[in-house]
Amino acid sequence: AAADARARTFEQRIQGSFEVLPIVAMRVDADGRLLEANRRARERFGFLRPGMGVLEAFSEHELAGRVTAALAGQATDEFEVRLFADGRRTYRVVIEPYRTGSDAEALIALTDTTEAVAYQELRSQFVSNVSHELRTPLTGLRGLLEALDDPDMDAATRQRFIVRAAHESERLEALIGDILFLSELEATEGLPSDGRSDLAAAVEVTVEELRPVADEHGVALSFDTQPDAWTPLTERMARIVVRNLVENAIKYAGAGARTDTVVRIEDGFVELRVTDDGAGIPERQLPHIFERFYRADPSRSKRLGGTGLGLSIVKHISERFGGRATATSREGFGTTVAVHLPLEATDAEGSEGDRGRAERMHEVPLRGDAAGL
Repeated sequence: AAADARARTFEQRIQGSFEVLPIVAMRVDADGRLLEANRRARERFGFLRPGMGVLEAFSEHELAGRVTAALAGQATDEFEVRLFADGRRTYRVVIEPYRTGSDAEALIALTDTTEAVAYQELRSQFVSNVSHELRTPLTGLRGLLEALDDPDMDAATRQRFIVRAAHESERLEALIGDILFLSELEATEGLPSDGRSDLAAAVEVTVEELRPVADEHGVALSFDTQPDAWTPLTERMARIVVRNLVENAIKYAGAGARTDTVVRIEDGFVELRVTDDGAGIPERQLPHIFERFYRADPSRSKRLGGTGLGLSIVKHISERFGGRATATSREGFGTTVAVHLPLEATDAEGSEGDRGRAERMHEVPLRGDAAGL
């Protein structure tokens, strides 16, 4: 009796452990029919029922075939497969066949690797894009330097080549700065402990700094801010967001355009809205403008020194701090890019102290593509 009790207790422990495994786990018989599925499996694949075949359950021939082969050869198998549940997802599958007396069975364990696979694909694509983007200015710079080695080049041509070489080096510097900033954002977990800044103060300082750039492009600048627009961004991040949006509007609106920057507080959020009445963005391109290295007009972007990362950085910062970035545009009628960030509550004394620091930011020049938090 004691032995039977111990056996039942052991079986209950095994059954309990199987039930609470933190991965999808299923037991199948020698014919590949489902004997049982643990809680995670039932939650993820609500259609599972005892007696179902693997092919019937998942409609995946590779999975069914490899289960059959593992059972026949009594050999462990590991592979990846894509299954449909809440969309098409990638799973790492481990099939462990075993015997209970003369009967063959198998344990099938599925680990969802969709996010990891997507991250690897994104990382691979990013590295490929970075390589291409870096190669372009480097190739141009090398060609210009080789041309400048010509002793018979006249002075006017030489000066023109020197200016172009300087432009290419500036593009390269800006691109590297943006890449480093994005990398640092992704590598840093959590939110900065000293994060809090007045977005209104950041707008006032940054717009004034950009007036010479606007004059150069023939664009009129204006701003209208609501004071004490405190956000969880660090001062540096606030400046980067504002600079990227305003500078982008200046460069792409076109000569004769007007750019308005507005900060408002509403429903617990701070809204930063940058609007121009310039050329606008074609409707088919609008959904892509926050993607890394995406340029609606590649040739113009290259001429103006754009890196293709400015709006991606804005979106990344916004979402990391619980906000969002959106854009609306109509070709020929201008573009509006808006950022919404949570409003940070501050006491009066804290507000004054932080506002003072925000107003002193102009003492330290800062490029929108500079790296750092």
